[in-house]
Amino acid sequence: MEHAPQVPAGLRALDALVSPYGVVSGVSEPRRSPLLPHSYRCSAEVGEPGVARGLGIGTRAQGGGRAPHSPDLARFLAVAEAAERYAGCDTLGEERVVASAAELAGTCLEPERFPRLSAAEYAHPKCRLVPFDPRAPIRWVRGTDLRTRRELWVPAAMACYGLADPMDAERFCYLISTGYAVHTDPVEAVLRGALEVIERDAVAVLWLQRMALPSLAPAALGDTVRHLARELEQRFVETCLFDATGDLGVPTVYCVLVAPHDPAVRTAVAAGTGRDLADAAVGAVLEAVSIIEFLHEHQDERREEGAGPVAVEDMTALTAASRYMAAPERAAAFGFLLDGAGDRPSPATAALPADPARALRQVIGRLADIGARPVVVDRTTRELADCGLTAVNVVIPDLQPMSVDPLAQFKGHRRLYEAPARAGHPVRAEEELNPWPQPFA
Repeated sequence: MEHAPQVPAGLRALDALVSPYGVVSGVSEPRRSPLLPHSYRCSAEVGEPGVARGLGIGTRAQGGGRAPHSPDLARFLAVAEAAERYAGCDTLGEERVVASAAELAGTCLEPERFPRLSAAEYAHPKCRLVPFDPRAPIRWVRGTDLRTRRELWVPAAMACYGLADPMDAERFCYLISTGYAVHTDPVEAVLRGALEVIERDAVAVLWLQRMALPSLAPAALGDTVRHLARELEQRFVETCLFDATGDLGVPTVYCVLVAPHDPAVRTAVAAGTGRDLADAAVGAVLEAVSIIEFLHEHQDERREEGAGPVAVEDMTALTAASRYMAAPERAAAFGFLLDGAGDRPSPATAALPADPARALRQVIGRLADIGARPVVVDRTTRELADCGLTAVNVVIPDLQPMSVDPLAQFKGHRRLYEAPARAGHPVRAEEELNPWPQPFA
């Protein structure tokens, strides 16, 4: 049995964020996972900064933490993720300008890099996004180019997913928490934000392009992954892991959990990035388990509310598509990954350095190889800084966004068609892309 991971003593300062009127308004007691009895889970609720500061946001969000063997680490991770969610609220009060991209040309992130929908997606009568208009005034905030270290203006809609009162012209991007990270080490925060953007790029491309990824044996990924897979197997859940590293060379694992006897949640997916494939796999498995448990725990609530089926085109809730795709009758949609997986062994994937500065330089270099421009936006509020945290949002518009909106899959973005070719996979045209909704949540 492995030893429980410990929370570093210096990071317990995050408890200062927890208060009925604080950044984190409440934390649940850590409890054992139903599917992983040697793992713990915990949730933390973000306070309501919009109401408290008169900004009219009034939204509630939660952070979650999971850890094998350690309730303390699960609690710590939940508080940290809640702090990350808080950083995405529109409460920072940072400098902003209102201008068009044409007016800021040469000093702003180039619009030609921005992800875009296809013409067919924009033409759908229920499409919720609009094409970016370089002549329309929008709000911009300061960011830093990670390659040149120069300041530039970034659309506020891309820099703050909790942006208050969005203008019509700002509805060109999908608002989601991708790229956000908090950490006591600013460099590690930036690295983790970049890794998440890369992970979501892989998730979006592999699903839409139906890429038959190389398979990974859990036993070959270290003791932790092997123990997690064994516990799931004892509960009749099969763990299928795939190497989704792709053309950027950043260790990425895609996890598909299959519960063949479950009448409601047959299939769930998640992904992870890390310093190596073993690290990435642990995160992917724990996240996939959280999806299964969430869907089961909220199934009764939906039944009590009398919630009926939702049409695919109306799926706007974060977990709506994952619930839809988890149903047994849609198990065949995952066949492009699962069928013949054993015949697709994974090649060796090099690990990133342990030192965050060296690892970040490698990641930036690999992004530069494909012509991408990664930008970091500082989202550190006073409350987080007082606890020794740095909060960032890493924006890499050249990569493929992961969207759970079935009508906004960014099928017009060139990355969707370049990435498979660079990774040695066939490239499907728009009309051949995966018709099933994105099951990731």
